[in-house]
Amino acid sequence: MRGSVRTRTGRPRPGVLVSDGVTVTTTTADGTFTLHATGPFVFVTRPAGFTCDRWFVPATEPVADFVLDPDADVFPHRFVHVSDTHLAAGPRTGELYPPGAELGSGTAFARFLALLPDAAADIRSVVVTGDLTDLGLDEEYRVLREVVAGSPLPLHLLPGNHDHMDGAVTRLVSRTGYELHGGDPAAYERHLGPRWYSFDLPGLHVVALDWHTHEIGLDHEVQDAWLRADLESVPAGTPWILLSHDQPWNSMLDGQATAPLATFSGHRHASRVVRVGPTLHVNTPTPLFGALDFSPPAFRVVTWDGDTIGLETRSVTGPDRATFTVPALPVPCPAAARWRHQLPGSAHRAAPRVVGDTVLVAVKDEDRPAGGVDALDPADGSLRWRATLRAGVKGTPAVHGDVAVAVEVGGDVVGLALADGTERWRAPSPDPLRLFAFTDPLVCGGVAVVGDLSHLRGLDAATGDLLWERRDLAPYQTIVQHPAPVVVGDDLLVVGAWPTPDALLGLDLRTGADRWPRPPFTRTGPPSDDTSVGTPLVDDKTGDLFVSGLGAVLRIDAAGGDVVWRRPTALPWNPATPAAGELGVVVVDAGHGVSLLDRDDGSVVWSTAVGGSSPFAMSSYRRTPHPLFAGATVVGGSVLVPGLDGTLHVLSAATGERTGGVELGVPLAAPVAVAGDIVVVVATDGGVLGVELPR
Repeated sequence: MRGSVRTRTGRPRPGVLVSDGVTVTTTTADGTFTLHATGPFVFVTRPAGFTCDRWFVPATEPVADFVLDPDADVFPHRFVHVSDTHLAAGPRTGELYPPGAELGSGTAFARFLALLPDAAADIRSVVVTGDLTDLGLDEEYRVLREVVAGSPLPLHLLPGNHDHMDGAVTRLVSRTGYELHGGDPAAYERHLGPRWYSFDLPGLHVVALDWHTHEIGLDHEVQDAWLRADLESVPAGTPWILLSHDQPWNSMLDGQATAPLATFSGHRHASRVVRVGPTLHVNTPTPLFGALDFSPPAFRVVTWDGDTIGLETRSVTGPDRATFTVPALPVPCPAAARWRHQLPGSAHRAAPRVVGDTVLVAVKDEDRPAGGVDALDPADGSLRWRATLRAGVKGTPAVHGDVAVAVEVGGDVVGLALADGTERWRAPSPDPLRLFAFTDPLVCGGVAVVGDLSHLRGLDAATGDLLWERRDLAPYQTIVQHPAPVVVGDDLLVVGAWPTPDALLGLDLRTGADRWPRPPFTRTGPPSDDTSVGTPLVDDKTGDLFVSGLGAVLRIDAAGGDVVWRRPTALPWNPATPAAGELGVVVVDAGHGVSLLDRDDGSVVWSTAVGGSSPFAMSSYRRTPHPLFAGATVVGGSVLVPGLDGTLHVLSAATGERTGGVELGVPLAAPVAVAGDIVVVVATDGGVLGVELPR
């Protein structure tokens, strides 16, 4: 193929990269190039300050003339990062989602894009890192193309695993041990063009790859060779960033002459920001429905100032998709609270921990690789100490003697002195790229159990030394694990999380060895519903486990892991841990209300519907907001239920009657803790509130 790269005025552009996705060449002084194309497309690396409407052509064309249009660029350069729009059309397979799932739509995505120019100033483009469609159907691609054509901002698209489904799910384990499915990239190429490419921002090179076909081994060697050639063709020392559907692993990052300044990904429907070596890794959820890490719909504004990458995370609220931002600090203490403390970041769904006369609160920061733990006086909310860590903390710290154990979202575990927050020990993550550590640590009998089912570890809680490790409990998979391990009796460790493995597992707390029979993992169909979405309740009255599973609450026999009974819930994904009451088990049924279930047979003793407005949906695969999300706390004869409507609801434990409510004015997504006569409440804006115990 012969061709040229010129501006709209006809001026030749020398030194521009042109590629067929296999080899890379550069235009000569007169703006021309020659390429012996073997890939399906020939594309131009769009220079900084220019756009190109027709930036790729089929490789079968004999001549390709690319025309560049000047684009008034604002520096620092700002773009929006989103992922996983899952535009759904056509029939569902019945295997991917249970009833009640609400996916993306062309209308919702178009509305979101229309609001972006007013939501953040000087945005130049939108990067969408894959799973653009839900099943990779032609009809879904046609909807996507209509949205792209009507967007007020240019879009940079790349494929995800769902875009290669072609309407079917063929399960497999990838070449690196990742439980995935097969795929055919033909539909993406037919509708959207190249699956990997590059373009330039001022002083920054941007590379997009097809993570899914790379991971399952369809074309990883070709992509790797092209990436090396592309990076070798830009001026030495040019910083670059990588766009990938999932968090890129060593299989994609190793072998490059220089590490990327940052990577941007999605896939997991989760929000995580970590730094590994010199690279900032940013994982962003979908803007169209609640995420699988139970964060609200969100997007990120990314700023490149010529030296560093800056992030500004925005949550998306309401059916009209307006934007919600954390209020400017300091926020006044609401009249209903005795005191208010502002964390140095925000809060996820981790409950506060009361230890004697100290309250421990996890801190996350979605705009930086930062977080930590704050220790407060429950009497007045004053700060006793603050431990600043290297990444966000999304699980409630646990305590062993005079050590508080906290887990960073990249998997590092730290032991902090309970007296002053100094770091006693640190256990590095076994896989900081792939481990999304959002689960509460468990500390029992001097053993700290941390990680997920692919990287489960038992550590000495006093020293951080490794006691045991299990990497064979489940294949590596996408979904962020939320259920924390629990201990039944003295030493039966129970672990498990939807979707893998298919049942809860019973292990020895001190050795990690199997205690319950464990059948070998085989995935021939959809995951089982009998695994945990939320942390199980270990019930003192029965000795059994009460579990929020997928679409149901389960009673599990602690002796062998068998299901005793199952009670359906309103929504599939409900992370709220049941609470033990005198008369039964209190269940927060997200999307509906609060119920008291009989321990023996799961029958409903009472059920109270709870309504109200919520600014955003936090339950997975939900666009419709509902105030109930966090687990309840039973105190005496009352049930305390935090709401995303900004209210701490108070119900009678005996009858379910609403006996009161505390209006706090900011969404509450974490269970509360009680310290004497104070209820400690953590709000989504990072405010920690001390509220007098309702009488």
